[in-house]
Amino acid sequence: MRWREFYCEGETYNLEHLHPFSFDMVIPAKQGQPEQRYNINVRFSLHCFSRGVKPGEKIPDHLAYSDDRETRIFDFDRYHRSRMLPDIVRYLGERKCFHDNHGNFYVFEITEEDGTTAYYSVFFTLSKAGRKAGLNLFISSAHLREERPYVRQIKPIRFRVLVYNTWKGKAVKPAP
Repeated sequence: MRWREFYCEGETYNLEHLHPFSFDMVIPAKQGQPEQRYNINVRFSLHCFSRGVKPGEKIPDHLAYSDDRETRIFDFDRYHRSRMLPDIVRYLGERKCFHDNHGNFYVFEITEEDGTTAYYSVFFTLSKAGRKAGLNLFISSAHLREERPYVRQIKPIRFRVLVYNTWKGKAVKPAP
């Protein structure tokens, strides 16, 4: 999905940074294991820059943004933060990930411009694209939270492990 620009009150909001892209994730050789390379195909949902309707709220015409499945409200804060997503995705190999309550994974904690930590939840799924096509990484939503999401006593899992297990067809279950 290539996202079209959004226009509001004379301003243009370019969404090219959320167009699909691919990158190679390299896991260096370690302890006798050879280097591993994975092609990651990335796609983003409109939930990365829009929000749902709150109870009793109607979507203002000037803020409506639609894809082929739904219409949501363009969210300026989500849009602003979405500009970080391509870099967050490219460096997932260095991050720990967590299971959410819906079968997805997420990463969080970003450093704001003022040096403070914020809880920017980036929810995603990872699936095999085919033997030569690599893996599909779908960013289903990304938004700021006031506190750490889904605080549970579960161990995080490194994105590298998710990639390896997905490539090998191994299930990844939350570890208590």
